[in-house]
Amino acid sequence: MGNFYVNYTIRTTNHAKVINALVGRNAFVTPPRNGAVVVFDETSDSQDQDLVRELGKKLSRELGEAVLAVLNHDDDIFWYALFEKGKCTDEYDSSPGYFDPESNPQSPSGGNAAKLCTTFGSPNIQETEKILRKSSYEDDGYTFAVERHADLVKELNLPDFAVGFGFTYIAQGELPPGLAKNDLTKITQ
Repeated sequence: MGNFYVNYTIRTTNHAKVINALVGRNAFVTPPRNGAVVVFDETSDSQDQDLVRELGKKLSRELGEAVLAVLNHDDDIFWYALFEKGKCTDEYDSSPGYFDPESNPQSPSGGNAAKLCTTFGSPNIQETEKILRKSSYEDDGYTFAVERHADLVKELNLPDFAVGFGFTYIAQGELPPGLAKNDLTKITQ
């Protein structure tokens, strides 16, 4: 069984403001690193993309910052949505048609490497484009969605503790490398 997780990387160093935006939810918030804070929200771990979009929009609107919501489904699908000022400005799916039993394997869809890189201050547009376009069905493609996520985080210079973790993993005591339990702020309803 592969990874199942959802998290949000927010381009901000204002930890307190992020915590305030999450009042009334169950979530964990990381300290800022590389100009970003990562949020692990309990409700989002249901992997309902509509709920993920809803929180991404809310956070970007209330914080006035870019929010990258990511979803890894069983290490077969890597999906993201980028939100700015309460609007989705970019969306990506590494395995479109995955849940359609009549669909043939398809190449990744969506994703704007230049937009991602500009938003997060990365010069690595060509490398990011390669990450987004590699198909899981090609010989040199990604075997696991978490690998694609790790490469993307590296090229965008985002906190690496976003890779491989969601609320449930952390609530069960699993911590991303480089974070101690007391580094995380827990928010409860």
